[in-house]
Amino acid sequence: MASILSKQRLSSQIVRMELEAPAIAAHAAPGQFVIIRVCEEGERIPLTLADWNTDKGSVTVIFAEVGLTTKLLG
Repeated sequence: MASILSKQRLSSQIVRMELEAPAIAAHAAPGQFVIIRVCEEGERIPLTLADWNTDKGSVTVIFAEVGLTTKLLG
């Protein structure tokens, strides 16, 4: 599982999260997304890459807390 490097609440339902994912960051390109699960048995949700940093080995996603999984993630 990826570690959360930082989490920022942008509004009451919008969250920006930076995740440690060096393999993904090394191959990231515009328009790509990642599949995230809150836990091993959790629902798989696709989130678009908002940014990535190959030097730091991180990817950034921004999502709205609208369903159970995104609320748990937030």
